Amino acid sequence: MAPVLLLGGAFQDRYSWARHEAKIAPLATTVTIDLPGAGDADPLPPGYGLEFLADAVHHMVTELGLPPLNVMGGSYGGAVAYRLAQRHPGSVRRLMLCGTALRIPDVVRARARATVERFRAGDRDGFVRHTIELFLCAELAATIHKRAAVTRLLERQLRALTPDQADKYMWNTERVLAFTDRHAGAPPTSRVLVVTGEHDTLTTSAMCRATASGCPDGLFTTIRHADHLLPVQRADEFADLMIRYFDDQPIDDLPYCNGLESFGGAAITPPPRASTGPAVA
Repeated sequence: MAPVLLLGGAFQDRYSWARHEAKIAPLATTVTIDLPGAGDADPLPPGYGLEFLADAVHHMVTELGLPPLNVMGGSYGGAVAYRLAQRHPGSVRRLMLCGTALRIPDVVRARARATVERFRAGDRDGFVRHTIELFLCAELAATIHKRAAVTRLLERQLRALTPDQADKYMWNTERVLAFTDRHAGAPPTSRVLVVTGEHDTLTTSAMCRATASGCPDGLFTTIRHADHLLPVQRADEFADLMIRYFDDQPIDDLPYCNGLESFGGAAITPPPRASTGPAVA
């Protein structure tokens, strides 16, 4: 299988994908990266747009001599992955977007800005509360795997943020909020699978479906019993979906998904896989 590039979202770095990497490793090389503004890299002022980050990924791909990649972008990383596929289509074999919306409603923008405002006001409790409410589904009737554990994990991470990590979160949030649908441009020409948790209240299923429907070769599904943090809540299922999709296996009848929708003429049954050349060590 062609190498798999994983681009994470807020509060994730290149070490956040160990469980998923373990599943992918027998089949393909996995590439993770701390882009500017994430992990151990320096903070990146919000004046640098998503295009800058997409070009940074392409620079890495070129420097390492990698073949066209299977790219998964989650949340914030999905916005970068989308721009990568637009600007450098030769670098992307297949694109998978998790919790990625091109059009962000005003109410969601306001909720995201509230997290930044609470932190800048010195209200750490308010910041933690608003951020948890932003990322996690609060509906108690919704069945969500590992709800309590993931909530505790996110709260600990938010309360332990260093000033450097806080700057990165705030600037990265401002960077995403500066992106509007008028900046979207033509959709990627590669096959695109957009997925989110069925209970996602940040990038809802309707928002993610709209991203897929605008692609000439778009697919969309939701994963059961998960919200925006589905890669953590359902890590094994998420890794399985990545492997099946990137390996051109059928994904239209998976027990953990709510069906598969096709847009723009995309075939539910994947086309025959072309040779990707020798594996990259």
